Amino acid sequence: MKILLITDLYPILEDRTIPNVIEDFALGFKAQGDSVFVIRPNFLFNSILRGHKIVPECEITRNGIRIYNKNFFLPFLDKNTYFLDDSFDLIISHMPSGHIYASLINQQLKLPHISIVHQSDWTVLSSLKYSIYFKNRLKKALKNSTLIGARNEFLAKKMGANFILPSFVDSEKIVEKKTFYKDKLKIITLSKLIKRKNINLVIEALKNVDFDFEYSIYGDGKERSKLEKLIKKYNLENKIKIYSHIKHDLIWDKLDENDVFILPSINETFGLSYLEALARGLIVIGTKGTGIDGIIKNNENGYLIEPKIQEIKEVLEKINSIEKEEIAKKSLLNIQNYTREKIMNKYNEIIKKIL
Repeated sequence: MKILLITDLYPILEDRTIPNVIEDFALGFKAQGDSVFVIRPNFLFNSILRGHKIVPECEITRNGIRIYNKNFFLPFLDKNTYFLDDSFDLIISHMPSGHIYASLINQQLKLPHISIVHQSDWTVLSSLKYSIYFKNRLKKALKNSTLIGARNEFLAKKMGANFILPSFVDSEKIVEKKTFYKDKLKIITLSKLIKRKNINLVIEALKNVDFDFEYSIYGDGKERSKLEKLIKKYNLENKIKIYSHIKHDLIWDKLDENDVFILPSINETFGLSYLEALARGLIVIGTKGTGIDGIIKNNENGYLIEPKIQEIKEVLEKINSIEKEEIAKKSLLNIQNYTREKIMNKYNEIIKKIL
């Protein structure tokens, strides 16, 4: 199968502002013998607003996959496909820019087209600031799609998607059993340090807890200096430490050194880091109504909260006081449903039905 993958959220350089999740799906197709060619329709003004690195128009190969970076000063008016030197069986698009550009060039290609929607798509459709230009074009693009997949069940309900496409972990990263620390609660966050991640609320919640803890935060971003000032304000320098972003292959050891993973962010499409923490048997705390809700069932294989200081404090105190092994056991059992093999097999079954 030859797949044309269209999205502006595909890593091309070492750019930490772009997650690897869409590349993971591309590599999943490649591993099973499919051919993938990526187009990045890069609206320059949008890239600047999102803090992404600006890459010249070019073609490169990354991890064995060809990527064409196509820059636009005006959003997606050029439907020329001169750089496509092959025929394809299927278009898959992610993110608003990807859907709009895919729909535009598919007027010529006339291929089956699967649109995978993220939180950004719902933001464009529901926010006034996008109503002048992007909203109607995105609506039209999604209407022209053969199928719509959603990255979580909440987006699926909001946008009337045909199926759900969650993230996955490699099965070899799933441990058989988790051992917890006894003398203190060891808490970890792996995340970009930006406002919507609500890491400041975790620090506020920990300032008055009645148990011993260590909280390690790994990541970089605009909020780092504010978080450091907050830690200093509450004299928590010995208990809460912020470390720079670490390479992905090093996170497993860091997760194994901790008991609890917490990320009470809002507008989270999915968050691969939740799955990775579940795979190592950590007690995971996420936010109600976001991508991880539905995979985590509250009080069963983790905890779901509103991003409020008091709720965070209460759930951490509860976790500290209970036997954690039973929750970890359920987490490790449930994560078996989200391995690369199982998710890619389900994805392939959907694709085969429309080809």
